[in-house]
Amino acid sequence: MGGSSSKQPSMPREGAASFHKLEEDITCSVCLSELTDPVSITCGHTFCRNCIVSYWATPQIWGYRCPECRKVCPRDQLIPVHRLKNLVTNVQLVVREEQAKKETPPCAIPLVYTDSRGQLQTDEAAVQSCFLSSDVSNCPVVLICMIGEKRRGKSFLLNYILRALSCQERDEPISLGGEDEPLSGFEWRAGTESITKGIWIWNKPFVLERNGEKMAVFVLDTEGSLDIESSRDISIKLSALSMILSSYLIFNVNSSLKTTELDYLEMYLYVAELAGKSFDLQYLQHLDILIRDWHDSLNCQRGDAQSYINRETENLRKASRYPFVLDTLRSPSVGCCLLPHPGKRLLGDSQGSLSDMDEDFKNHLGNYITDLVRGIWRHVKTDIHGEKVTCAQLEGKLKEFVGLLQKEQYSFASPLEMFFTFENRKNMSSVKREFLNHLDNLAPASSSPFKILGVTPSKMKGRTSEAAAHFLAVYEESIKGDDSQGRQLLMEEMESILREAEDKFNDEYSKRFKKCAIGIGCAIGGGVLSLAGGVVGAAVAGTVLAAEAVALVGSTTAAVITGAVGGTVTLGAIGTGVGAGVGAGVGGAIANRKTEAEQQTTEEGGDGSGTDSQQLVAPKK
Repeated sequence: MGGSSSKQPSMPREGAASFHKLEEDITCSVCLSELTDPVSITCGHTFCRNCIVSYWATPQIWGYRCPECRKVCPRDQLIPVHRLKNLVTNVQLVVREEQAKKETPPCAIPLVYTDSRGQLQTDEAAVQSCFLSSDVSNCPVVLICMIGEKRRGKSFLLNYILRALSCQERDEPISLGGEDEPLSGFEWRAGTESITKGIWIWNKPFVLERNGEKMAVFVLDTEGSLDIESSRDISIKLSALSMILSSYLIFNVNSSLKTTELDYLEMYLYVAELAGKSFDLQYLQHLDILIRDWHDSLNCQRGDAQSYINRETENLRKASRYPFVLDTLRSPSVGCCLLPHPGKRLLGDSQGSLSDMDEDFKNHLGNYITDLVRGIWRHVKTDIHGEKVTCAQLEGKLKEFVGLLQKEQYSFASPLEMFFTFENRKNMSSVKREFLNHLDNLAPASSSPFKILGVTPSKMKGRTSEAAAHFLAVYEESIKGDDSQGRQLLMEEMESILREAEDKFNDEYSKRFKKCAIGIGCAIGGGVLSLAGGVVGAAVAGTVLAAEAVALVGSTTAAVITGAVGGTVTLGAIGTGVGAGVGAGVGGAIANRKTEAEQQTTEEGGDGSGTDSQQLVAPKK
């Protein structure tokens, strides 16, 4: 795995044979493909749901037979096999991973990039393939990320980190490779033209193990987060993403911390704090300030680097210009390294080998990378509560974050504006969640059929409409920022979300109401009148539904009359004396319920379609 150039370990031959036998066992005998939405029929055989439904779509003289054993089985008894469905998914994932190992060696792939319009886009497939692989999804994650000005040797340095991590993964002494070994990994070359655009990730993590615990280490390269040629909007987005991703951040600068670097670093730190709060991730767990081309090659030791940071801290304290940078430089989570110039031989057509470096640069580079890799266990990604973040959990955070970055209407002129956007989106999700909970409370799953029949779909629609208006108003009050156009877009999106949820609930409630009516009718018919009563039960259901149909056009009184009269006359005609008694009883009960509801509504001065204000609870902010 990782950056190792050695052949990837593959599945043992015996295991592979058993595994492919398992693939055959999860194949549908109808479509001859892997089972999709598997269901079991009464004989015990399993098929894709669509396959067996299609197979039985044509009526058969001798009944519906199993495609395998030919046993007659009930058509309506399809039992979902959830464990088998999960097994199929896992098998597919392992097969894809095995194929990927054989087909492609480890390489750098784009995670975030700028498209032809200059907009940031994220590759969701890359995110999933890196962080949801079966062998690392539950592992704690470490992310080494480097930001800084373009063409200052970031990719060059990261490729040597890849070599060191590869040694660590193989449990070998840390090495930067052979003296004449060409440098490979992230694309790099000498010169002034940048190679990397956006954020790239080494697509195979280095899986390290210590004391029985595993962790996955990823390496990321960036370009554009500190680029005066890029828009400020893109710089803010890239820096925010780098901060959220990294647990070990390297800030790569040339010669010294100049005003440009301090300006950007101040912005990075502000962005990191705001973004970390929005996504519940610990920001800036560790920061290395890496000074390249240090002017004094004889004084590049750790003590010299600390003295340099102390001087910069004192200068910032006197200037009072960069409060975030000042507080950060005082933190024990910040380190500094001074690297001298690598030598003229690396500036031409060099392949980046160790033999082309000046000796002092090579020694300091080796010391820096060795210290970094040996201490990597201290830099596992954590959330704001100090809990370790797994690869799968990070993927979820990324999915949420990059979803915002992909929306073209979001252009951030400042870190605070970006923070407002994150908070507004978070509140939108919170309001939607509270609204759905409120809808569930209006008609809980435990409600009795008679309770359901006591609230017609038309009344329920009035209640949900009022609730949606209430929650929309709650969201409007929570919106942060002064952008009126952005506020309008957010309100329109929130209104659309609430309306969609409301329509779905009302549609399901209407079906539930009718099902309850039919169920009660069938229960009475089956329990009291046997075969003849089945017809009577259908009439009871029909009476209730007829009443509801009239209620939907606005006449509750007419519905009551229909229920009472229809229940007596219709059932009396079909079910003789007993049917008439049942019909009169059910029709009268419905009439009484509706009359009581109307009286209560009249006393309260309403029409019965409103929602008790105490039922509307504002979501927690």
